[in-house]
Amino acid sequence: MKPAWLQNTNLTRFDVPGLCNQIWADPTGVSCTDIDQMAGCVLGGGTAVNAGLWWKPHPEDWDTNFPAGWQTKDLAAATDRVFSRIPGTITPSVDGKRYLSQGFDVLGGSLRAAGWEYVVANETPEKKNRTIGHSTFMFSGGERGGPLATYLVTASGRNTFTLWTNTIAKRIIRTGGHATGVEVECNRGGRAGIVNLTPKTGRIISAAGAFGSAKLLFRSGIGPTDQLNIVKNSTDGPTMIGSEQWINLPVGYNLNDHVGTDIELAHPDVVFYDYYAAWRSPIASDAQTYLANRTGPFAQAAPNIGPIFWEVIKGRDGIDRHLHWQARVEGLTNTSMTVTQYLGTGSTSRGRMTITRQLNTVVSTPPYLRTEHDKEAVVEGLISLQKSLANVAGLTWVTPRPGVTAEQFVNSIPAIPGRRGSNHWIGTAKMGTDDGRSGGTSVVDLNTKVYGTENIFVVDASIFPGMITANPSAAIVIVAEHAATKILALPAP
Repeated sequence: MKPAWLQNTNLTRFDVPGLCNQIWADPTGVSCTDIDQMAGCVLGGGTAVNAGLWWKPHPEDWDTNFPAGWQTKDLAAATDRVFSRIPGTITPSVDGKRYLSQGFDVLGGSLRAAGWEYVVANETPEKKNRTIGHSTFMFSGGERGGPLATYLVTASGRNTFTLWTNTIAKRIIRTGGHATGVEVECNRGGRAGIVNLTPKTGRIISAAGAFGSAKLLFRSGIGPTDQLNIVKNSTDGPTMIGSEQWINLPVGYNLNDHVGTDIELAHPDVVFYDYYAAWRSPIASDAQTYLANRTGPFAQAAPNIGPIFWEVIKGRDGIDRHLHWQARVEGLTNTSMTVTQYLGTGSTSRGRMTITRQLNTVVSTPPYLRTEHDKEAVVEGLISLQKSLANVAGLTWVTPRPGVTAEQFVNSIPAIPGRRGSNHWIGTAKMGTDDGRSGGTSVVDLNTKVYGTENIFVVDASIFPGMITANPSAAIVIVAEHAATKILALPAP
């Protein structure tokens, strides 16, 4: 999976930061086919195909959303471990230079002139209110890096580690709450059959993401009765665990995503770099310098992301809602910047993910702007930005166009994934102390163990109780680090 100019190298399309947007042009063999959203079904999942943004979480991401034992102070050691392995960088080209900075200079300079403060975000993660910064990436040595280049490498060195690709976990085999194995299915040359757990000590940890982990639980007889009946009436029916052993938990509820609101600005100083055309016809000098030195535009994520800036909006309900703005150089013209406002920490809207008889997962209830105060925060954030950029010479508002109010513009965008989605899905196996079997909202306990089970755990974005401020990749790894310490400390099931 690489363009012609990467032939005879050990690089794939996934290794080159500047080719990250190729998934939108050519998702075949890369994107998942059992989800109605874009998702990476390759080794590494989202961190193998995304833009590599890598943020140290704001303290309120933990303290507002997560229960006791998962607050900022509790996660400090896990955060240090993650960032010691994947520190992130604001200068991904190995020569330390930033390329194609015109968009950042125009928008970032304008915001600073309006009183916004420049920060190095991961040095001061708590400073995310009317602040701006350069994009921070997980990249290393001019290549993607991230969890695949660190955690997978060290795990592969262990005698107890085995990696199976092209293999799907169909269901957890269990008796009551005790899992004894996993049934796997072959997918394009993978493995099939039953993998038995080590008797008395074996555990199962699902890390398949907000859609994949929920689907595995459904197929294992864990979830709301309506969803388990759908699985029972599917091709899984003959091998599904009997209904007398179903565990009724709110799997699939609490679905959340960053609410995305795109605006477009244009300025004559902004320069578009065609990363899409670079798949077939890169600028020769840029390709050569990247291959030889890992420098230049291809060491940066497409489509030239930045600046990033933040603001906190106090709602009429007393809740602080965090806005993360992310600019990129692309749009209707060659001088355009599309700027996406993400509504994160403090949002109160939630949706639902469900399963079909074809065993595909769907967003049946989108989680976008379902509460009035969430919508008010989005509108107020846009008004604030309009005021900050009101006197910038040469700046044109493409959308919303002049004469359209912020409220009219926000209301005009359908609250559906295709128009609002950010693909930062979380929440479908919520962590908490209120056991979902007894009318609560939680699927896993504070050790990430599924309620009603002895040895089944979920460790991924699905256990997040609420949305965080910025792109969640680093936060997910921090959660995994912390969960590992908790699981290892438990006695044998």
